[in-house]
Amino acid sequence: MSKPILNKLSEDIVNKIAAGEVVERPSSVVKELLDNAIDAQATEIEIKVVNGGIDLIEISDNGIGIPKDNLGEIFDSHTTSKISSIEDLNTLMSMGFRGEALSSITSVSKVKVVSKYVDEKIGNEVSFEGAKSSVKSSPKESGTTVRVENIFYNIPARQKYLKSAQTEYRKIYELLSKYILVYPNIAFKLFKDGKKVLDIKSVEGKVGDIKKERIKDVMGDIDLIEIKSEGEGTKISGLIAHPSSHSNTAKQIMYVNNRNIYDKGIARAVYEGYSRFLPFGQKVSFIINIQIRPELIDVNVHPRKEEIRFQNPYRVYMAIEEAVRYALEKELSYKKEPVNIGKTFQSIRENFNNGGERIRDISFNKKYTSVKDSLLFSKEILTEQEIKPSDDIRNIFQIFDKYIVIEFIDERLWIIDQHAAAERINFERLTNREKGSQYIQTLLVPIEINLTKEQILFVDEYKRFFEEIGFKIDINEKNINLLTIPSHLSNNDLDALFNEIFSLTDDIETLSKDFKRLKEDILATVACHGSVRSGQALDEQEMRNIFKTLMDCSNPYSCPHGRPAIWKLTLSDIDKNFERTY
Repeated sequence: MSKPILNKLSEDIVNKIAAGEVVERPSSVVKELLDNAIDAQATEIEIKVVNGGIDLIEISDNGIGIPKDNLGEIFDSHTTSKISSIEDLNTLMSMGFRGEALSSITSVSKVKVVSKYVDEKIGNEVSFEGAKSSVKSSPKESGTTVRVENIFYNIPARQKYLKSAQTEYRKIYELLSKYILVYPNIAFKLFKDGKKVLDIKSVEGKVGDIKKERIKDVMGDIDLIEIKSEGEGTKISGLIAHPSSHSNTAKQIMYVNNRNIYDKGIARAVYEGYSRFLPFGQKVSFIINIQIRPELIDVNVHPRKEEIRFQNPYRVYMAIEEAVRYALEKELSYKKEPVNIGKTFQSIRENFNNGGERIRDISFNKKYTSVKDSLLFSKEILTEQEIKPSDDIRNIFQIFDKYIVIEFIDERLWIIDQHAAAERINFERLTNREKGSQYIQTLLVPIEINLTKEQILFVDEYKRFFEEIGFKIDINEKNINLLTIPSHLSNNDLDALFNEIFSLTDDIETLSKDFKRLKEDILATVACHGSVRSGQALDEQEMRNIFKTLMDCSNPYSCPHGRPAIWKLTLSDIDKNFERTY
C-alpha cells in the first residue's frame, strides 16, 4: 500500500470550501447583504435579481456607507467591524458579525461594491473578480450598492446543483418576507428580471414590532391574535392565528432578537399553548419574536446564523406556551348573563381591553361548502355573535346516539357532539376550584388502585392536585385507596383512568418534571372518563341539560383536546345548499 501524502490546501481552495458553509444558493447571498444593509442603519433597501439571482443580485441601501479607508479591506476573510474580541459575542446584537460574508461571496462570484460614507463627500468603488481591484472614486449620493454576478461561475460542480431560476427566486422572496415582517421601519423594493414586483413602504413602528399592515403584504388576510409576555430578561411578542384559521400551508415564522431562525422547541411550545383550542395535528400560522439578553443565547452555532442556542431553553419555551395559551383564553372567553334557564340562550358579551362591554350580533350568512368548513369555530362565532334572549328551542333530538340536534324558532340549527360537549363540561368543572366540592362523591368502600412504586411516589408528590379535582387519596406502600372521586366517574374503571394518566408520557420522571405543562392533559383525561359517550342514548331532559351546561362554559366551542363541539347552521345555509330561492 502506498503511503498517503498530506496536501496543504491552497488559500483559494480553503476559501471556496469555507464559502460553501455561508453561500449555499443565491438567497444566502441576499441574506448576508441584507444583514449588512440593516447594520448600516438603512431605512430603504432595493433588491434586484436576474435569473433567480444566479446571473445577478444587486442590493442598494441608504445606510451610513463604508469609509474609503475600509473599502479595500472588506473582501478580506474574517474582517468585521462588529466584534474585536471573543467576549463581544456575549453582547452581540448586530445581524452580520463574522466577517465572512463578502469574503465568501467573492470566492464564488464576481463582486463590485460602490459606497459613500456619510462623513465623506464622494463615493468610492472596489471590485473583485479573481483579484481585488484598487479603490477608486465613483459617483454615489448615499449608502452602498453591492453587485454580485454569476454565482458559482468558478465552481461548476456547485452551480449544477442550483435549482431552476423560479425556485431560486422563490427562496429569495421567502427570505425577504421574513425581513419585511420584523423591520416595519424599512422600505423594501424587489425587482425580478427588470420588473418591480414588490414596493413595501415603511410603517410607523420600531424594529421588532410585528405590524398587521406588513403581515397583510406578506401573508394576505388572516385572523390574528396578539401575544405579549415579559419577564426574567425575556420579552415575547407577536401574532398567532385564530384557531379557526388552521391550514396545511400554515407559516411558522420565528425571530430571536429580530434575527429569523428556526427552532423546533419554539414551534412545539406554540402548539402546546394551542392544545386546548386546536384539533390534534392541525397547523396554524404564527409569528413570534423573542427579545432576550444576548448573553443568554449563542448565535454562533450555525454558519448561516439560522439557528441559535438558548442558555435555558425550558424557561423560554414555557414562557411562549403560557403567552399563547393566555392570549387564546382572553380572546375566546366571554361573560354571560343567565336568562330564562331551560329554553333560552344567554347573551354573549365581549370584554374589551378598556374594561367596557358591548353585545354583538351573531350572523350566519356565510355559505358553508363542507362539513369541515362548518366545523370551524370561526371568529364570527366566537367574537362577533350574540345569542338573543328571545330565542327558544323548537325541537331537540338525538341522531345516531351520537349528536344532539337543536332546531330554534328563528330558523337556526345546531348540531352538538355529545361526547365533546360532556368532556368540555367536566373539564371546566374540574378546573373550577371553588365549585369542585359540589361534584365530589364520597365512597362507602374505598377503591384500591395498584400502582408501581414510582407511580405511588408521583401521586404522593401531587396529592394536593388530585384532592383539588375530587380524589381524596390514602397512600400505602404498594397501592392507593380512593376515598372520594369526581362524581362523573362513579361508574368508571378507575384503574384504566390512572393507567391512562401515566401513559401521557414515556416515563414518570418526565411526567413529574413537566407536570405544570401536563396538568391540563391529566385534567382532560379525567374529564373524558365518565363523560357521555358516543353511542349513548339520551332522553330530552339529558340533552337539554348538556346544552344548558355547555352554554355556561367559558369555551363551549371545543372539547379540552381542541375538537369542535358545535356545528351551527341556518335555514338559509341549508336552502343555499339545495339551491332554493323560495
